[in-house]
Amino acid sequence: MTRRRLLSLLILLSVAAAIGAGVWALFLRPIKAQVLEIQRDVPIKVFGLGTVEAQILSRVGFEVAGTLVELHADYGDQVEAGALLARLNSREQEARVAQSKAAVAQGESAIRQAMAAVEHAQATVTQKAQVNDRRQQLVQKGNVSTEAAEDARAAYDIARADLTQARSAVETARANLEQAKAQAAFEAARLAKYALYAPYDAVVVSRNRELGSMLNPGEQLFTLVDPKTVWVLAYIDEAKAGRVTVGQRAEVTLRSLADRRFAGRVMRIDIESDRVNEERKVYV
Repeated sequence: MTRRRLLSLLILLSVAAAIGAGVWALFLRPIKAQVLEIQRDVPIKVFGLGTVEAQILSRVGFEVAGTLVELHADYGDQVEAGALLARLNSREQEARVAQSKAAVAQGESAIRQAMAAVEHAQATVTQKAQVNDRRQQLVQKGNVSTEAAEDARAAYDIARADLTQARSAVETARANLEQAKAQAAFEAARLAKYALYAPYDAVVVSRNRELGSMLNPGEQLFTLVDPKTVWVLAYIDEAKAGRVTVGQRAEVTLRSLADRRFAGRVMRIDIESDRVNEERKVYV
């Protein structure tokens, strides 16, 4: 009996030791933990929702009224600076241009005619002067009458007056020609307004009218943007916008390309905040 009790006691002690070792291994054994280094100068990120826009956006149309007869651009097209976008019916204005050019040609012809009249008057003055000189010499010698000498002097004076008038006619013709040229330039400039050209390399964002439409002066036909000036307008909480400065790096995510990140920089910060939403506009 003594041996059995001793054996039982040894078994109990062994079981207790095994249980203790298991508890220690599961709950009391030290665990190795990796301690991260302290990070310093951690960047603070400010988030804001916004829209993609363009710094240079133009709503273009014609300065004159007319019927749209040509269209050379549509939504999504990329156009170069100076490319023809559209044209209005300009037959009536073309007729005015032709009429003004005819007036210029007529003015040039009038100048040539006036110059010819000056030459004729100059020749007449020279001839009358010679006759007058001879008559004045002869009247002193008594070979011609005084009346004839006076007639020769009067003819000479009339010829000189005609020369002055002819020269004045030349100046008038030149002034008329300048006026005709100015009118022709005006009509040509007005004709140029019947064609619409791209002011810079652009992307067509919208086209508002179709062929045959009647347009009023200043009516918007196309909306153009310069693709080189595309930026993001973000609305930043006023409480957080104070730390944002021009030139800081930024990261842009688009909903249409959620898996991509676009690098940018802060280009402009509006001075005035939105008084309702208490946000500031930040352009990246």
